Amino acid sequence: MGERFPESEQPTSNTAGVAPSRGGRAAWSRVKILIRRVHLYTGLFLLPWVFLYGITGAMFNHQGLFPEVAIQEVDTSELSGYAFADFPTSEGLAQQVVESLQAAAGDHSISLAQDHGAEFTNPVMFELNEAGVKHVAQIDPLSGSARVLTHPRNEETPVVMLAEVKNINLSPDPQDIVRQSAEQVFAAAEVASKKQPQPVGWTKLNFLAQVDGEPARVTYVLKDGHVDVTKYDHQDGMTPRHFFMRMHSTHVQSPHWNGRTYWSFAVDIMAIAMVCWGLSGIFMWWQIKRTRIIGGLVIAVSIGTAIVMYLSLHNFYATTKL
Repeated sequence: MGERFPESEQPTSNTAGVAPSRGGRAAWSRVKILIRRVHLYTGLFLLPWVFLYGITGAMFNHQGLFPEVAIQEVDTSELSGYAFADFPTSEGLAQQVVESLQAAAGDHSISLAQDHGAEFTNPVMFELNEAGVKHVAQIDPLSGSARVLTHPRNEETPVVMLAEVKNINLSPDPQDIVRQSAEQVFAAAEVASKKQPQPVGWTKLNFLAQVDGEPARVTYVLKDGHVDVTKYDHQDGMTPRHFFMRMHSTHVQSPHWNGRTYWSFAVDIMAIAMVCWGLSGIFMWWQIKRTRIIGGLVIAVSIGTAIVMYLSLHNFYATTKL
């Protein structure tokens, strides 16, 4: 009997009708095994990041998932004279805004578009801070349903030191020095302007110091000379839920080699691995002939769904500018 191969590795004829050589088949088998091993072991190595991004991604969308807040639903039907009855609909409020714009815009002509797409972007929220505890009232602008979210007291809230010092002036001002450098950089790039470059973002300098013999954490903001001095007790100042969600959103490499820099490298590896998982997954799916039709249909549905979601989200941001 001749040599038998798994279905995914059956020898195929080339365009000239000549079967591949034994050496070619062996090399191709090694390539397939390598792809499977890379797919497997990168997945195992990056398992903590997979769980982190999966779980915290859902936590961003759902405050009730692993909650730190106490959520209290409010039965508004039992409230006497509930004021929300006078709150306008999205279309009614849009019409009011247009009329006010028209009154303020003079000779301009302003009207509500036929397909105006007036939509509220999120619940209306108000907060109360009582005895160090934050309470947030969320009111659905469509139904008027409401709930109160009570945030726990953060036991790691930084203790402020030197509260009387808010800003300091350094001479020479490091922000002026780097502004002059920015002007030189723009000139070297042949970007001409009579305006002075304006700072973007909030570049900070963080370091540890001693205040009256106690360890302190100092943050100096280059943009305006603002300083924050808090007691250093090896705490991150965040609740556990907040910290894990902060890990999810941490990005951009620091100029220094520190934990944030290493984390950014891990994020890069995760991004590359996700692309590789997709490509190697397609490769392994194609090797199993009996799954090609079903897999092809799944991919088609996936692409179609992604296109619909892309267009829907694009339309949302195009109309809301958020």
